[in-house]
Parts: sequence; C-alpha cells; structure tokens
Amino acid sequence: MPAPQPHSRLQIATRIHLLLLREVGQGVVVEQLLTRERYARDVLMVCDALRGSELAQLAADFRQATALGSAAARAQPAAAAPAAAAPGHVLQPTDWSADTSGFHLSRPPERAQPRDTGEGDVDGDEPPAQRPGWLQRLRGG
Repeated sequence: MPAPQPHSRLQIATRIHLLLLREVGQGVVVEQLLTRERYARDVLMVCDALRGSELAQLAADFRQATALGSAAARAQPAAAAPAAAAPGHVLQPTDWSADTSGFHLSRPPERAQPRDTGEGDVDGDEPPAQRPGWLQRLRGG
C-alpha cells in the first residue's frame, strides 16, 4: 500500500478556515493565508493558541508544507523557473484601466480634432442653435 500523500497548503488552509469559522466564529481569507507571510503568521498564532482542537496540528502541518515548498523552490534552477510558469500569468500593462470602470469607458476618448457638424462654431465656443423638439412641432411652434 502506498504511503499517504501529505496535504497541500491549499487543503490545510481551507481546513483551517472551516475550523476557525466553527470554533471562533471568524474565518480567514484562504488566498491571503497562502500568499501573505504576515497574515499567515497571525492566523497560525491563533491556531496555536487553540490547543484543544485540531487547529494546533494544522498550523504545524501548514508550516511544514510551506517549508517543503520553499525548499523545493530553492532547489529548482533559476533558469527553469520562467519556463515552468503557467501561460497567461505574465504581468500586463494596465494603462487602459485609468479610462474604465471595468464595464465600459467611463469617459469618452479624447478627439484629435473637433467635428464640423455644420451648425454653430467649429471650435465649439458657441453652442449650436436648438432645434425644435417634438412637443413644439405638435403644438405648431
């Protein structure tokens, strides 16, 4: 029978979240637990303080899995690291985000030259004359 596989950091972090939610009434943000070292330290300290539950053992397991992962990352050659990165996870320029709220452009793009509508001043200093609306046309005005 093969040896049982150690749990991944994600599995341990999810279990910590669920147990803290049950024990303390406050869960954690699993993504931050996996990516932010200080946040993980604080969460694991809380887990260590709850000695009567499974959380203390999970905190130790999380630390061990983190140490194993960082040791494996150091053992991997630096030249192979960019090739191992998943496609599509390259930082992209975000200059366009200044003009958008995420759904559509928040403000219209700047025009190179003003349009000549044939009405009013070409430079836009003088507003065009108002055309009669539909109500005025019905009233005969």
